[in-house]
Amino acid sequence: MTVAHFKTVSATSLGLPASCAIPEAKSILPKQMFYMKPPVSARLKQRFVSDIESIAMLALLRPNTLGVAAGTKTREILVMGIAQNCKDAPVEVMEHIAKLRSTSNILFVCVRDASLAGNNDKAHAQNADNNSQAGSADLECTFAVQRILPVRAGHQGEAQTKTYVGKWQKPEEAHLEVTGATFDDVWQNLCAQVIFGDTDGSNLDARLARQSAIAELTAQITKLEGDHARAKDGTKRNEIYVKLHKAKKQLEELQG
Repeated sequence: MTVAHFKTVSATSLGLPASCAIPEAKSILPKQMFYMKPPVSARLKQRFVSDIESIAMLALLRPNTLGVAAGTKTREILVMGIAQNCKDAPVEVMEHIAKLRSTSNILFVCVRDASLAGNNDKAHAQNADNNSQAGSADLECTFAVQRILPVRAGHQGEAQTKTYVGKWQKPEEAHLEVTGATFDDVWQNLCAQVIFGDTDGSNLDARLARQSAIAELTAQITKLEGDHARAKDGTKRNEIYVKLHKAKKQLEELQG
């Protein structure tokens, strides 16, 4: 069997077992299938049309194909490739696809021309033209996963989800390690690799909550520092300083 190759990426190039790879003949998924039924907004349709070149299924992970015990939360993991024409990972597109396949967990592999990372549109156009003439493009790829955010104590309401995107890297450097005693563990460990760059999926929700708190405090400190610098009234400056000192102390504790 010839396994699916997407640009220069395949299940086996990523380090996934060949038993999980999708045959090349069955890998391509017409992007129209994701926005024609059910119909989507004009904005989202434009994202598919303009930002997405092609979509392919690279691998299907299940407990029996991996030889691990079944989990209680994760039924299957789809590894889906997205060739994009835009600079940033197409989060809106991935979130829509994830909703359509809500019974499956999806690990996305986004692939772009490396020239898209630049900010100069003219340079990008020239590079793209040069790559086309040369017959090959300098590619980069990244992984992305979507997770349900843990509900904070005292908060009610519908569960929220967030898409986490890893760092961009050369396709030959992009690897995934399948580890875990159960299939739930496998998913947690894959998520840890995408988000944190390690295979420790234990206490992942706590790590994500800590990461979110650090980001919020960092933004708060930046704002307070600006407010303190601009404040003219002495009393107001002191109030801001107290808040700033408290936020910095909380950040130090979290980072420690």
